Amino acid sequence: MLKLANADPSWTYQSLAGELGLSLSETHGAVKRCEEAGLYNPHTRGPNRTALHELLVHAARYVFPAKPGAIGLGLPTSFAASPLRDKLSFDASEAPVMPLFHGPARGPEIAPLCRHAPKAAERDPQLYELLALVDALRTGRARERKMASEHLSQLLLV
Repeated sequence: MLKLANADPSWTYQSLAGELGLSLSETHGAVKRCEEAGLYNPHTRGPNRTALHELLVHAARYVFPAKPGAIGLGLPTSFAASPLRDKLSFDASEAPVMPLFHGPARGPEIAPLCRHAPKAAERDPQLYELLALVDALRTGRARERKMASEHLSQLLLV
């Protein structure tokens, strides 16, 4: 649903699958599960933004728990990625990353929401920002979660 938050409503399952690095059946199944959960509106062909925001802000850290793991290469995420990185000071060695083989940064790895998320984020800056904010909700302290929630409100509840 994060990918569909900024997608053209004329998307196809094939185009969505290609952009996310998923199979056609994985993509179709994910959209159908989101529809059943009330996160996807088939009439607008987009996410139910209010429900998605509510799920992410209030449940992401419980439904998709994550803890920083071993040091590895990847894309900066959570508080180390835009837009939070400019608002917080932190030790660069503590900056978490989404694992990506040829990633530009090194830090504690945070397991992505989906194994394909880092590559999809690398190709789509808007998706990357949303995923980084969700990682801040999943792993951040209270201040980071509050800031991430406010940014998600601006991006999703337009």
